[in-house]
Amino acid sequence: MKRRIFLMASTTTLLLPMAAQAYSLVEYSPATWEQLKQTEQTVILNFRATWSHTCNEKLELMAKLMAENTEYNTLSFVNVDWDTFGQSQFADRLRVKRHSTLIVMKQGAEVTRVVNEPYERKMRAFLDAALLA
Repeated sequence: MKRRIFLMASTTTLLLPMAAQAYSLVEYSPATWEQLKQTEQTVILNFRATWSHTCNEKLELMAKLMAENTEYNTLSFVNVDWDTFGQSQFADRLRVKRHSTLIVMKQGAEVTRVVNEPYERKMRAFLDAALLA
């Protein structure tokens, strides 16, 4: 089991820099969020924990889907560290109850979300909904 977790973490560590080059990726801070929600950008909030298998699976799926469809590169991603902000007012306001939650936001309003579903079909539909926002 520990070996599998190590291999997953290693793979994610290798894939993340490639994925990060393909699209806009920033770490959450209240100031960053205030700036982003004022723009016309479609933003995906990624409430994730680095130790979560499901969160890491979603990162791999998104990297794969983004490589297949370059339109997804227009989306902006904000990583929200669950261990730091999971119990924050920000998470409470958005009704985020657990890590492995992705939320599409447009001008501060929620468009759609995916919670704990690391399936290619669901992730593709989620990213397509983000493009249509």
